[in-house]
Amino acid sequence: MEKHGLEAALERINAGAPIPTIEPSQIEHVWERLSRIRRETQQNGTVGLTAVCGNPEFAPKNPDEQIALSIRYALLDALVERGVLDDYMNDASARQHVFVAAATIPCDGNDLAEALEGKELRETSRDVVGQTKEELKNAGSDVPRPKIVEKFIDWIRSHC
Repeated sequence: MEKHGLEAALERINAGAPIPTIEPSQIEHVWERLSRIRRETQQNGTVGLTAVCGNPEFAPKNPDEQIALSIRYALLDALVERGVLDDYMNDASARQHVFVAAATIPCDGNDLAEALEGKELRETSRDVVGQTKEELKNAGSDVPRPKIVEKFIDWIRSHC
């Protein structure tokens, strides 16, 4: 894919454009592949070729879709890492609702940033964490329970 096409797509997101929707099957496919890679890496220390090989049917068709898939996967991963979707992810049929939500919920770059705040703070030195938390609180963000968590769960409940 053209680099300038990806840059243009990312610039639109950074300027506040909504993140385009994708097919739920795309995000499910990426989730399954990356989960398998994580398991194989933990068990064997290496990744099998079959885990890395992708299915062209699920590949993004254009730069906007490539950026959307990356951002929506990052959003899903951040929410799962927080543990707020455990009840859904541990049940196969409920997990499907999570993939639909991750692929289609109206969201923008601010939603992703909010979801990633906790992860970034965990990876930041202790000296900076206190100050950063205070700045985020003053900006209206709730690091332990960001608004995107409720938005995501409410979307699942009202659409599935």
